[in-house]
Amino acid sequence: MAEEKETVVFEKKGRVGWLYFSRPERMNALSSMSMRSMWSHLSGVEADAEIRVVVITGRGDSFCAGMDMAGMERATPLAARRRSREVQMLTNRVADLSLPTIAAVNGVAMGVGLEICLACDLVVVSTAARFAFPEARLGMIPCGGGTQRLARLVGLRRARDMIFTGRIVGAEQAVEWGLANEVVAGEELTATVDALAERLSMGGRIALYQAKRCLNHSLDMDINRGLEYETECFTTCFASGEPAAGLRRFAAEPDKAGPEDKESSADIVPQDSSQAEGEEEAPAAEEGEEEVAEEEELAREEEEDEDDIFE
Repeated sequence: MAEEKETVVFEKKGRVGWLYFSRPERMNALSSMSMRSMWSHLSGVEADAEIRVVVITGRGDSFCAGMDMAGMERATPLAARRRSREVQMLTNRVADLSLPTIAAVNGVAMGVGLEICLACDLVVVSTAARFAFPEARLGMIPCGGGTQRLARLVGLRRARDMIFTGRIVGAEQAVEWGLANEVVAGEELTATVDALAERLSMGGRIALYQAKRCLNHSLDMDINRGLEYETECFTTCFASGEPAAGLRRFAAEPDKAGPEDKESSADIVPQDSSQAEGEEEAPAAEEGEEEVAEEEELAREEEEDEDDIFE
């Protein structure tokens, strides 16, 4: 028995995991096997502590032309319901992934292909990219979250236009409407996404996830609930230890400021009063005295931190 071809291929490039839809002969249409494979790969990249960003793209000339419709004409309502739930589970998995996701759209993204783009955090497209929801012409509707996520990005009237008519939206219009962040020439797509992924990978893994959680829920809550949620996520960042490590790295970086920046910063940083008046510097304290002084200073800071700064 011939070995089945892998329909979703994973490649690790440094701190970035690339997922490729790999059925170019079918315009990368997603079959049930493709969805299972993609789910497995998403779990794998999330478990890899070295990977900081996930990029989703397609082999050949297409990103993903939608769901493989083979046999769908015979589907019962129950089977259709099951398929919708499966696609929604996949797009929700992408949307809720604990890593930032980038859709690198190299061609056609229709149906579930567009729904996966909508679930990604950032979308970079080549000039060949085309987006559409053709389902209504086939007697169906988008079933993987398209009716819910599209309007949140482009507005209700544009979403109605795309879903009711099957309008094809080109790359430039996709950026204008908010479907994509940036459009580049086809030969520049990989390099542009590589550079973007590298910038994203510099952020703290926990911090990026907490920011993603806040943004994903920002339209689901009123402002007061959203602010409370933001505070909880901010607190979680400090529980992870990332801020302490990040601030230490920041403090240890060589000073890159120019002469003008250094002069202006010197005006802002207060000097010791004795030094400002030209008095002699006090003799250095003994090592034990320094440790006691540091502990007392930390205790005072902790007591001050407990007070509400607005009281």
